[in-house]
Amino acid sequence: MLTADCNKYDEHRVGLLDDLKRQAEARQAQLQSSGASLERQTALVEGACTTAFRYWMELAKQLNVLKPVAPARYALDGRHVFEQLPMSDFRVDARRRSPAPNAPHEHVQLFWLLGSGRPLVITKDYPNEIEKLQTRLRMSGVDFHIENIRDPEDGRYLHTRFEFTADFTAGVKLLPQHEQGQVQFQLINLEGFETALVELPAFEVNQAVLDELAKLMLGQPNGFFQCGRVLRRG
Repeated sequence: MLTADCNKYDEHRVGLLDDLKRQAEARQAQLQSSGASLERQTALVEGACTTAFRYWMELAKQLNVLKPVAPARYALDGRHVFEQLPMSDFRVDARRRSPAPNAPHEHVQLFWLLGSGRPLVITKDYPNEIEKLQTRLRMSGVDFHIENIRDPEDGRYLHTRFEFTADFTAGVKLLPQHEQGQVQFQLINLEGFETALVELPAFEVNQAVLDELAKLMLGQPNGFFQCGRVLRRG
């Protein structure tokens, strides 16, 4: 009786082992398939990064000679508005996730200076206006000095003083989404002090799309926002 029970137990154990083996093989196949898919997605995204980097390097070279004028209107507040700002010092930067030669990109970006060279001192005394101006200046890339001014006799708060040179920065940044096979273009201060985020499949990043983005930068008629999915604008 004991022998029969043991044999029966052994049969069940072998059946379970076979079942676990089948599950493990299926899981391994799934992981291999997922790994191959991720590898394909990563290759497509890295290709998009390389395409954008090469295009922007050539674009920066030409625009540094041409020195175009920014088409947008840049308003720090109702009294301090800048138009027809010269675009200069175009630079391209590509960062990878690690120092390894073939490490995936963290981002690729093209950025430039919107220079007025104009020194400014602006004072604000309402909290919402102070916060708004501070946010605008940070978004614009300005290095500014801020100070709360008080009455020298009684220490009473008078106003907040902002001092800076009105030279702003703008740019476009490609943000890789390797797992999804997508890329996101972050647009910074192209249409005033605003940001936008546009997502599209990595395999669609080509010269035609980058041409539309360049036209947007230069204020020419373009269809860049129709090239992908607009995640944020304004």
